[in-house]
Amino acid sequence: MKKFLSMLLAVVMVVSMFAGIGGSALADDVPEIVWYMVGGGMPSNYDAWKAKVDAYLEEKIGVHLDVQCVTWGDWGDRRTNIVTVNEPYDIMFTDSGSYINDVKMGAFADLTDLIKETPGLTDLIPAAYLQACEIDGRLYAIPAYKDSSMTQFFTWTKEFVEDHPEYADAHTIADIGPILRAIHEETGEVFLMNKDGISAIIGNKYDNIGTGLATIGISYTAGDNKIVPTFEQEDVLADLRLMHEYFTEGLINQDAATATEATGICALGVAQGWPTASLTAWGPGRGADVVVSQFEDTVLSNDTVQGSMACISASSEHQLEALKLLELVNTDSWLRDALAYGEEGVNFEYVEENGEQRVHKLNTDWTLAGYTQGTFFDMTLEAEADTGVPGNYYVDEVKVQNENAIPSPALGFIFDSTPVADQLAACQATFAEYKGLLQTGAGDPDVYVPEMMEAMRADGFDDIQAELQSQFDAWLAEQ
Repeated sequence: MKKFLSMLLAVVMVVSMFAGIGGSALADDVPEIVWYMVGGGMPSNYDAWKAKVDAYLEEKIGVHLDVQCVTWGDWGDRRTNIVTVNEPYDIMFTDSGSYINDVKMGAFADLTDLIKETPGLTDLIPAAYLQACEIDGRLYAIPAYKDSSMTQFFTWTKEFVEDHPEYADAHTIADIGPILRAIHEETGEVFLMNKDGISAIIGNKYDNIGTGLATIGISYTAGDNKIVPTFEQEDVLADLRLMHEYFTEGLINQDAATATEATGICALGVAQGWPTASLTAWGPGRGADVVVSQFEDTVLSNDTVQGSMACISASSEHQLEALKLLELVNTDSWLRDALAYGEEGVNFEYVEENGEQRVHKLNTDWTLAGYTQGTFFDMTLEAEADTGVPGNYYVDEVKVQNENAIPSPALGFIFDSTPVADQLAACQATFAEYKGLLQTGAGDPDVYVPEMMEAMRADGFDDIQAELQSQFDAWLAEQ
């Protein structure tokens, strides 16, 4: 009997010894989800934060979380290496710059059927936004549902328009002319821009369908499903002619076509975002109070949605658990705040303001990029006392813009540029030579648009247009 008890004790000791190898994952059988994010690197209080988050996640959905935050400067090379060597991970941030190629390499899991297990995601994220992340009708990413549409604003220096309240009704390039002339005459200030000019003249009217080439696209509103040379269209030419008129009148900074920056006090600028960004970003960046008027319509395309997505590794052993984690991030304010703001009591604290719970940041030590993690709409807002921004701008401004966005006819269509890759690269290089002249008003569009398009057609522009139309027509026929 003693011999049997001795043998049993030895077995128990061996089992206990092996149970200790590998840490809590073996001891507790709790899967740990590895999530690659971007930001300023790993936070100094990460271990303490992780302990609190793991306890919460284990109770909620039975997982732990291992965040790997890579700095922006290292992200491109690090992402490429992770995907190329199939390094183990579960969730990864991505965007339109690499998403399609990584899907074609087989890097990401097909979530088309799996997402049915996470109704919190499909209830929250509009179907059109998920469609914008599809490739060949299959879903490989969960978009961060935030300012996923694109809204441009004329940004006016407040002191210059106090006597011109009509600025609030200026929504087009034509509308701004009389106000800009009056301000320039009174103050000498101009419409300030750099060599990129106003890309929204084209981008708000035509979706370039992921080509990265502004001179080709499909109209958001025409309804004819035609791929066209955008700079030859009358609605674009009309705006370019007005811009050239403003430039020749001295209403635009005369170095616009070559300027690398556009900062400082001015009459007017253009920026993408939502109205109260004038308080948090555009005004401080100009060094003056700023007011805004929306430039044309809000639009929605694959590109606007694919600015921030989370993908799950095709090699992950915990694909459903990873998707459930993304569901919780997008539906649970405690977890969303922890990812966006850090550790409560260390990086931030909750405060009451106007009868509602708000966040007061205690420091700037939390380094994860919040906009890459999930939706804006379940985050606790920062206190107005800290930001100067009233109300719930995520819901009252950003969500409203999303809901009123005009969707592209090509939403969900992915262009395979392989057959015309050389022509596309050549046309992109040619456009770079003319962009500064045309989008700032420095060059006469009736001179430079024909010249640019002649050069592009020599580069193979017509081949790109024909191939894009052919693929788009085939996609439409399958819908």
